[in-house]
Amino acid sequence: MSFNIIVTHEQGIENYRFILSRIRQVGVNYVLVDRAPSIILLRVENPYSFVQTMREHAGSIQVLYRVIPVDVVVNPFVEEVAEKSAELAESRIPSSCTFRVTLHGRLYWAETRLPVRTMDAIRVIAERINRPVSLKKPDYVVYIRSIKLYHRRRYAAITVTTPDMILSKSGKP
Repeated sequence: MSFNIIVTHEQGIENYRFILSRIRQVGVNYVLVDRAPSIILLRVENPYSFVQTMREHAGSIQVLYRVIPVDVVVNPFVEEVAEKSAELAESRIPSSCTFRVTLHGRLYWAETRLPVRTMDAIRVIAERINRPVSLKKPDYVVYIRSIKLYHRRRYAAITVTTPDMILSKSGKP
């Protein structure tokens, strides 16, 4: 699955069409990779500059919830997510900076294919990252979004970035 942007929005086909029309109006070239209820997966040239562009226009798109850049897409197994997250964190988070793990959706154990409790998944991922944790005011966010698409395939999208690079109407990544 080759996407590098996740857009979440209010449910409804009208909202889906409205958001895509606004992205076209802004003048961003994109490829629509797939969609699920309330989720649009896009491929753009630079996901981080796309977030900045959307931030400038987000006020006029009331149905928009989040715009999330994606660094890597992996299978939704907690072991694989933890390994990739640790690699990304090692290269992106300076050793003096803090981080937190934010997980949306469900991850699974690779061996049993059973769901992992959210707190257990966060603990497994955070233990692999050799940086200080800060839950209140982190310098970086390891953001993981598990996405189930129409054709029943599930993916885990991983982003390691500063909290301001995730556009969120609620203010929280």
